[in-house]
Formats: sequence, structure tokens, C-alpha cells
Amino acid sequence: MLPFRLNETQNQTPNAKPTRTLADFFLGAPLSSPSANPSLVPTKTHMSVGRNVHYSFDMQHQFSSRDVFDIGYVGNRGVHLNSSNDFNDPSPGSGSIQSRRPYQPWGTISFNTQDLSQFYNSLQTKFEHRFSHQFMLLTSYTWSKLLTYNQSPSLGGNTSYERTYSGSDVPHQIAISGIYALPVGHGKAFLSHSNTFVDEVLGGWQAQTIVVLRSGTPYTPVVGSDRAGTGVGGQRPNLNPAGCTVNFQRSLATWFDRKCYIDAPVNSYGTLRANTLRSDVGRQIDASLFKNFALPSESTLSFRAEFFNLPNLATFGNPSTNIDSGTGGQITSTNNTPRQIQFALKYNF
Repeated sequence: MLPFRLNETQNQTPNAKPTRTLADFFLGAPLSSPSANPSLVPTKTHMSVGRNVHYSFDMQHQFSSRDVFDIGYVGNRGVHLNSSNDFNDPSPGSGSIQSRRPYQPWGTISFNTQDLSQFYNSLQTKFEHRFSHQFMLLTSYTWSKLLTYNQSPSLGGNTSYERTYSGSDVPHQIAISGIYALPVGHGKAFLSHSNTFVDEVLGGWQAQTIVVLRSGTPYTPVVGSDRAGTGVGGQRPNLNPAGCTVNFQRSLATWFDRKCYIDAPVNSYGTLRANTLRSDVGRQIDASLFKNFALPSESTLSFRAEFFNLPNLATFGNPSTNIDSGTGGQITSTNNTPRQIQFALKYNF
């Protein structure tokens, strides 16, 4: 007997005789539900302890007193992670879905389990040039793969498991940050002999930038109808044996070629693996300009101008993934915000 948890809400009319009593609270209905086929969300009586194992190996080389290069392998594996499995889906076929479910009289059964596994492997590099000659640079690059293994009802019902890319897999990511002290003012290349007022106004400025570029995240083309006749949503298509569109041109209206896919035959699941396509490349370029003004009594006034998404680039969201819809492949959203500019003053005393 599977353990389960029952939630029920009852509304009581004031000053009216209760229709439910402790002698017959469920009024003869299964689990007090007016439906003859209630759904269940059972869980294990004894849960396993999820764990995540981390491991890494790193090497570092110093080229000079200012330059350091670092390269390493970083990985982890998660096991017994929380998941949810379909337990009462019928086999593909026609006719009433409920009458073909293996466990009667229940409807859907979503079993809380711990059979989700994750696998992460990465090569991580970093180059750092420490501040010298008015300049500092930090660059990092990561090449990685994040895989998951768990049940995929949309691929094959109760018994289908799939090892594939995680929805948050980002195989390539590079980040570059730097600070540059502008060569203006006393002791600098420009206006080196300027008076005190000019030096206070124009000297001592620093510019900073952060650039992040990354691969797009995976998504899965799906079909909008229940081809298998099982009541499972988000079912997969098949690859089109006739091939894709010749000279296909990607655009916001057609981010992926729907002709690469066809509906699975009626009363069967499609075979396309999950997360085979990727969204738009992520781009974020921020910059700032700042300066500290010396004031009497060792106090300072700090000015900062910050520019987020300086070139106002758009990182587009995932397209509509339904291959048999007129909007399939269309992108209607972005994953980042437009350019933002802000100015700040801070007084330290």
C-alpha cells in the first residue's frame, strides 16, 4: 500500500446543520473525493539522504610578479536528489485514458522520489594581471558540461528514463573585468603640470568594465497534442527523415526550423531527446567611471557613474517550442534588461 497525503478543504455554512459528521465524514465517497478517480502524491516512508560530491584539481603558474595563470578541473556528482515520477500513466493507445491506467481506481500518481542524478565536469582557466602601469585585468574561461538523469514521462511514460543535458547547462562562458586609471593629472602623461584645481577636477579618474559572454541554455521541441493517448503533456516529436529546410535562416520569427521535426505516429511517443536546441547567446557589458575627491579633515567625496548593458544588447529568451503551432519557433521575450545608467555620490568622513 503506497503511503499518501490527503488535503481537503471544507466550507461550513454558519447556523446550518452540518452535513458531515464524525460517524460518516466522507459521505461514502472514496477518500472523501466527489471524483471516482482521485490523484495521489505519495512519497517514500524512508527517504534516502541526497548527497553532492565535489572534486577538483588545479595548477597555477606565475609568469611575473604581476601575472598569474590558473588552470584546473572542477566536477561534482549529485545522487539521491529530489524528483517526482509518474507512476500511473497508461501505455500508448486509443480510448479512455483512465480505463487504461495500471492502478485503479486512481487517476494520476506523482510519486515523490530521490532518483535524480546530476553530473558536472568543467575545465576552468583564469589569467590575472595585478594592478601596474595604471591597469588591472582579470579574465576567466569555463568549458563545462552539466548532465541529468531522471524519469522522462513525455518520452515514454512510467518506465522512460533519460540522461541528457540539464536545462541550465552552459558549455562556454568567458568573463573579462579590468580597471584603468586614466593618465591625466599630476605625474601622468597628460596635464602633468596642471594647477591644483585642474588636477582635482580632471585627474584621478578610473574606468572599469565587466564583460560576460556565455552559451545559450538548452530547450526541447515538443508537440501540442497527445499523440500517445496517455494524458502526458509535452510529448516529443520525431526527427523528419526528409531532412530540414535548405538554407534555413534563423530569425526572431523562426528561431529553429520546425520542418526538422514531425509528429510521432498516433498511439506512440516521439523519440527526440530533451534539450537538443539552445537559446540565444548571453551578452552583458557593464562599465563605470569613478573618482575620489579629497576634502578637508581627511574626508572624501566619491563620485560614480555606472552603465549596465552599455551597448544595449538584447539576449533573447527561449522561443515557443511547439512544432505544430503557428507560433512555434517565435521569440517574444528577452532574458536581460535594457541599458541602465545611474550616478552616485558618497561622502566619507
